Amino acid sequence: MAPLRPPKAPRKLVDVLTDDEVARILACLDADTASGCRDMAMIVVYLDSGLRLSELMGLKLADAHIDQCYLKVMGKGAKERIVPIGSLAQKILQRYIYHFRPESLYNDHDYVFLTLEGKPLSSNAVKLVFSRLARKSGVKRFHAHLCRHTFATRYLANGGNIFFLQQILGHTSLEMVKRYVTVASEEVALQHVKFSPMDRMNAVRLKALKKPKRGNGSRRG
Repeated sequence: MAPLRPPKAPRKLVDVLTDDEVARILACLDADTASGCRDMAMIVVYLDSGLRLSELMGLKLADAHIDQCYLKVMGKGAKERIVPIGSLAQKILQRYIYHFRPESLYNDHDYVFLTLEGKPLSSNAVKLVFSRLARKSGVKRFHAHLCRHTFATRYLANGGNIFFLQQILGHTSLEMVKRYVTVASEEVALQHVKFSPMDRMNAVRLKALKKPKRGNGSRRG
């Protein structure tokens, strides 16, 4: 049995959300209502930070450094890490916290995301939010962990560093992060069709080239 090698398990490509799907999901939410603004803040932070569900639910108000554009989260193995957020996530978080977030009923558990009554949100409650949005938007495959995959892939496709991504996601090994590289590379290739420098350069317009006539000093090869 020594010469035999164990079969390799097939590695599936990571599934991510498209821009159109994200737009359809966010369009189902009303940021002028308490529940709508809260749900939009959760999803935007999800897509912009790659947090795990447990990390988002466990995020406390004191650890949300919104003005400095970062969150301090408690990850697996009770390890704290710093997770940056962009300006859009910053704005929607500020809107939720300052205008719609209720007072917490428990001073020792002052979480960012609360129910309308001021109680901590459970993971089941968040999953129900995602299920409702999946039905309403028509993006039936929408679920919480898909946001983490989408963040990681887009981060790399936009030029992010794989080592920084490892730290942001809280992975101890690069192996868990490398699976996003293939998907990100494919997305970059697709984007090149839209943003190819030569295709979009107005100064150089090549007309259809005529086939060269034989003779006239032309050579084959």
